[in-house]
Amino acid sequence: MTFTLDEFNQCINDLYDQSKQIHDRWQLIKTPKGTYLIYSFIDDNCLKYDFHIVFSESYSVPVLYFNISHLDGSLLSLDDVWKLFAHKNNSNMYETITQQEHPILHRPFFILHPCHTEKLLKQVSDQSMNKKFLFWLSIYGQSVGLPLSVNYAID
Repeated sequence: MTFTLDEFNQCINDLYDQSKQIHDRWQLIKTPKGTYLIYSFIDDNCLKYDFHIVFSESYSVPVLYFNISHLDGSLLSLDDVWKLFAHKNNSNMYETITQQEHPILHRPFFILHPCHTEKLLKQVSDQSMNKKFLFWLSIYGQSVGLPLSVNYAID
């Protein structure tokens, strides 16, 4: 179960619209290179999280890119990120979280590798695209600390 680019764009636009209604933090960014969502916050340990939802043309699925930095702007290393989330993930962190160039910004970001996304989405193949998208976001996002309001699940 994959997404077309149009389906992805519809899902992120819908999430952004719903975010505005519930006064959440999502930002919709439109550039000539593509459209994506951003969610940022600072946690209790004074770490700044920046999450980006971008479309993968290779896998035809949404992909969660993220960076975590100290308040002085210095980024956490890949090893630090693995340590931060190792307790939330039973699989090999080296296969799950990697670092690569953001396809639109062309800067290094951490990424939850999309190789298993299609398999995950098949579990909800009978649902609408928006519900599939939210299912994906709730599973992948919670694994790296992205807060997602239950209000998104309400029709």
